Amino acid sequence: MNNMTIIDSHLHLDLVDKNHPERIEWMQKHDMMPVSWAFCPGVKNQSGLLNCLTAQADLVRRLNRRGKKCFYLAGIHPRSITPDLAATEVANILMPYLKDPLCLGLGEIGLETGSVFEQEMLREQLALGDKLLAMNKCIGIHTPREDKPAVTAQTMVLLADFPDLAPITVIDHCTPKTIGPVLRGGFWAGITLSPIKTSLDDLMQIVDSHAEQLDKIMCNTDSGVMFYEDLVDFYQDKRFSAEVRKALAFENANRFFIHQDST
Repeated sequence: MNNMTIIDSHLHLDLVDKNHPERIEWMQKHDMMPVSWAFCPGVKNQSGLLNCLTAQADLVRRLNRRGKKCFYLAGIHPRSITPDLAATEVANILMPYLKDPLCLGLGEIGLETGSVFEQEMLREQLALGDKLLAMNKCIGIHTPREDKPAVTAQTMVLLADFPDLAPITVIDHCTPKTIGPVLRGGFWAGITLSPIKTSLDDLMQIVDSHAEQLDKIMCNTDSGVMFYEDLVDFYQDKRFSAEVRKALAFENANRFFIHQDST
């Protein structure tokens, strides 16, 4: 895609712009295209959620007008579900964003604790799947830090009711313990490189253990309140082959999100 050599396949541009605005230029300097996922921390009601989703979309549009290529996903993060939000309102909230050409799909959605309400909200968002398939868009799924293997398994059980969506779904924040079931389930796998999630040593273990499935793995930083350079560090790390670095830092995400093979 143009001159980009890295795609950060999951971060939060609105939070980066608020907390580390200089990093917008830093990403462009490093030929990095960001894909911003929706996360609205601290929202108290549906109005606050809508304001947050709109702010992310507006930022992405402004950056593109300034020549800074970026895209976004729109969705209701499990930690952004507000008490006044009814599942029946989900489609009306999200469809205007999903129709935006700069919106590549639905995300960040998923389970945090696995509560009944979270499951209901996730199902309502996945129910938009037929529309996403028709629009050639994708889905980004969150997995939590706490009880990750159990909640990831619970998420995959729920996703099993939507089998047609597996090819357009990336389950993110995978670790050496959780990536195997995700790949075997036919999903794409996201790996968040940062000191608090997955290290480059962990990534080396994943690469060694899943060498036959590297075409379904993409890396990201999940930068937001904190900004992480680990994806660039990986791209420059000669312990990994050039082919692996290019695949996990650019090519796979380019195929998944932009539906293009690298030339």
